[in-house]
Amino acid sequence: MASHDTYDVVVVGSGLGGLLSALMLAKEGMKVCVLERDKQIGGCLQTFSLQKKVFDSCVHYIGGLGDGGTLNRIFSYAGIMDKLSLKAYDANGFDRIAFGNDDTLYPQAIGKENFIEQLSPYFPGEEQALKEYLEFISQVGDHFPLYRLRNGDASEKAAYAGLPLQHTLARFSSNVKLQQVLAGNNLLYAGVPDKTPFHVHALVLESYIHSAHKVVPGSSQISKMLWKELQDMGGEVHREVSVIKLKEENGQVTYAETVDGQLFYGKQFISNIHPKKLLEMLDSNVIRPAYRNRINSLDETISTFMLNVVLQPGTVPMRHYNIYWHATQEVWAATTYKPADWPANYAAFYTEDAANPGYAESISILSYMYYSEVAEWAHTENLTANRNDRGSSYAEFKEQRSQKLLSILYQRIPDLKGNILAYSAATPLTYRDYTATPEGGMYGLQKDVTRPAETTIATRTRIPNLLQTGQNVNLHGVLGVSITAIATCAELVGMEYLLNKVNKH
Repeated sequence: MASHDTYDVVVVGSGLGGLLSALMLAKEGMKVCVLERDKQIGGCLQTFSLQKKVFDSCVHYIGGLGDGGTLNRIFSYAGIMDKLSLKAYDANGFDRIAFGNDDTLYPQAIGKENFIEQLSPYFPGEEQALKEYLEFISQVGDHFPLYRLRNGDASEKAAYAGLPLQHTLARFSSNVKLQQVLAGNNLLYAGVPDKTPFHVHALVLESYIHSAHKVVPGSSQISKMLWKELQDMGGEVHREVSVIKLKEENGQVTYAETVDGQLFYGKQFISNIHPKKLLEMLDSNVIRPAYRNRINSLDETISTFMLNVVLQPGTVPMRHYNIYWHATQEVWAATTYKPADWPANYAAFYTEDAANPGYAESISILSYMYYSEVAEWAHTENLTANRNDRGSSYAEFKEQRSQKLLSILYQRIPDLKGNILAYSAATPLTYRDYTATPEGGMYGLQKDVTRPAETTIATRTRIPNLLQTGQNVNLHGVLGVSITAIATCAELVGMEYLLNKVNKH
């Protein structure tokens, strides 16, 4: 079966970047279609249910959605901001950082003055250091123009793009514990001390210091609403169509071919998939072998083990903050843990029970995990549209790790013990299959401050009518991906023009 409709834009992948790009271009009157290989759209915005409770697959809370926030303005332009149901986090500590057996929870608070006010009692005499740190974070944001929704010059970033994370944090204070607390929620960006650029930390954290919200009942509301807006603009989303080839002829991509032989012709193509996956389906000599080799040799960010727990009603008090726990006093150690010492860290995210206010209905726990730990089952694949059993040894592995993680959690959240109704676990293989990322990397490719040119993926490719978007371009996360979608669409409609439209909302 062949479809000979020619679209103005064909988007491969229905993650946030693909959906937002499609919607923004449909708003410009373009005929747009999105091709998604799975049944559920949204990429990292996907949700699932256990015991009729909704769980987020990846996006558990979002920064920058408060009034005046960058993401608020982008979502307002997209037409979904006023439709989202949001739950605000505790302003006096949306995240609390913990170490080892120490009962102390170090707060990271919303608002710059409040951030200092809540944290400084734990670090007497460090108020000035905290003030300078927060000022510098804002300064970094100011030098990344798109994060302020303004048109700027690449040279603005130059002074800040080369700063290493750990070394830059040490600039503000010699208090090592304070440095560790400031980097305590680095699970948000899979921080590696000698590789992760400081601006990744700064841009992510700044958005949460502005505002922190949970989407209720789950992050898939964002993708569903974007889909609805896209349909209203005449855009199409085709699900369960797996693209196997992007055919280039005479230097341009002419069509996307699916596994069942459908052809989607387009004038422009946008890839919202991992660059390594894009190269696998790109039938073109325009892309040089050296580029293919460079992309295929890049490191992925670490993956994760996730435990989703349904609680007995009315038993575990709700916490309107997340707990980030580190096994040692060194937050960076978690990326190089020894398998025997797992878990090296965790983040715990609570969801409130609407029927029992003040109590949690569920908790999701994430902990770093190497892909190599599940390599023996790497030949298996499990998708929503094509469910497969990975076998009893895999089930045993998940159960053993679940119990190990729970035993650590009981130490800090004793109420959990005896009050769990059900739980399910996800491994790096789950993330690999559901987000189509090699090795299930949490945030795609690992940024490396020592190799900026090699680890920076451009929106443009060498094929003039093929653009890229998504978490591997620019920055990951809901805010990073939304900003990247603007950068991608600006290649087709103009940056100044597009930003003027966004800023009117």
